[in-house]
Amino acid sequence: MRFSTRKILFSGIAAGAAVVALGGAAAASGHQAADALPVAPGHEGEGEYTAGNYWLQVRELTADGEGFGTAVAPGTTYYSKTLHGSDSWKPTVLKFSVGEAPEAPTVFSYPIPAEGLGVSCVASGTEAAPQVRCETTDAR
Repeated sequence: MRFSTRKILFSGIAAGAAVVALGGAAAASGHQAADALPVAPGHEGEGEYTAGNYWLQVRELTADGEGFGTAVAPGTTYYSKTLHGSDSWKPTVLKFSVGEAPEAPTVFSYPIPAEGLGVSCVASGTEAAPQVRCETTDAR
């Protein structure tokens, strides 16, 4: 069988694109881990949001879209004490966007975990191709 450099190059590009697409789909799907991650001491039941090399906008919202948001500077971590809301306000979802605009389009969503559990979310990739991964944390 004869292979040309051109065929090998295109085969490699196609295989690479398939790996990137599958990896992106897996990262975008998000999940609540069955075995929750350990939590940073002093931050039990909180949201932990770590930005990649770009601004990460995080919003803790109710089903009606009401809630609070914060901008996390590139390469830093923010801890949220409002993850589970208050007596009068209960968020149900985390929504993430990138850039400095607070109302930028959502690139990833994750459900608020049960009371007493926290969440750890880490952004990676680039601003043009962001990836956000969240996992439920447990103080136990």
